[in-house]
Amino acid sequence: MKNYMPNFLIVGAAKCGTSSLHNYLNQHPDIFMPSYNARGMKVKEPRFLVKEIIKNRVHNGVWDFEEYKSLFSDVKHEKLIGESTVLYLYYYETAIKNIKHYLGNDIKIIIMLRKPVDRAFSAYLHVSRGKKENLSFEEALKIEKERLKQNPTLSPMVNYQDMGMYYKMVKSYLDNFKNVHIIFYEDFKKNTNLSVKNTFKFLNVDSNISIDTTKKHNVGGKVWRYKWLKDIFFKKSYIKVILKNLLPNKLVKNIFSKIEFLIKKRSAPMSNKIRKELLLSYTEDITKLEELLKIDLKHWKE
Repeated sequence: MKNYMPNFLIVGAAKCGTSSLHNYLNQHPDIFMPSYNARGMKVKEPRFLVKEIIKNRVHNGVWDFEEYKSLFSDVKHEKLIGESTVLYLYYYETAIKNIKHYLGNDIKIIIMLRKPVDRAFSAYLHVSRGKKENLSFEEALKIEKERLKQNPTLSPMVNYQDMGMYYKMVKSYLDNFKNVHIIFYEDFKKNTNLSVKNTFKFLNVDSNISIDTTKKHNVGGKVWRYKWLKDIFFKKSYIKVILKNLLPNKLVKNIFSKIEFLIKKRSAPMSNKIRKELLLSYTEDITKLEELLKIDLKHWKE
C-alpha cells in the first residue's frame, strides 16, 4: 500500500480565512485534505509538524508519525494532497525544519495574511469563546509576553499581537521554499471565487471547476452575553455526560453549537485607543513586509 503524504500546506495565519479555504479546496476532485480521522476526531489542523512546541497547549492534534500518515490513507486519484495548520506560520522555525524532514523541499506553501490589528482582535474573540480567556482584550495585550511562560498549558493563540508580526515568518518561508502563494484576507473576502481560482492555478489543477464558496467557515465576532452563562456552558454536568454516552459525538456537538449560538451576541468593536496603539506597534513590521513582497499595504497602517 502506497504511503501518500502532503505535497502542499496551508500554514496560516490564524483567523485569516484558512478554514474556509481548506473547505473550498477540498471540493476539487483533484485535491485531498483530511477533515476527520478514523475515530471521528476533527483533524483539519493536525499540528504534527510543530508537535514538540504545542502538544501540551492544545486540546487535540496528531502527535504520532504513523497516525499522521494515516490521515492521507484515503487518497485515491487525487493529485494534490494537503493539510491546514495555522500554527506552522507562527512557529516557522520548527515547522520549516520538520516540513523538510518529513515532506521534502518541493512542497507548495500557501500563506493567508490579514490586517494585523483586525487579526489580533478576531483571534481574541475566538479564544474568548472558550474557557481559556476571561480577560478583556486590553488586559490580555498587557500581559501577552508573559502568559505562555507562566502557564504551560495555555494556547499559543493568546499571542494576539505577536502573531501579526508577519515579516520574519513570511521571509523564512520564501527563503526556504520556491513555491509560496500568498493570499490577502481582504482580497479573499472581496472576491472569494477569484482567490480560490488563483489558488487552483498555483496548485496546477483545473481552475475552471465549480466550487461552492457561499458558506463561510469558523466565522467569529460573537461573545457571551454573560460570564455566568459561559461558566455554566463549560462546566461538567451529568446532562453532558449522559448525552455524550447516548448520542453520536457529531450530534452532541451540533446540539451544543446551537445552544451556544443562542446565548451569544455580536461583540462590541475594539476601542480606538487600543486600535491606535496596535497600529503603531505594527507599522515597522508592515513596512518590512511591503518591501519584501513589493506591494502597498498602506491600508494596514490606517
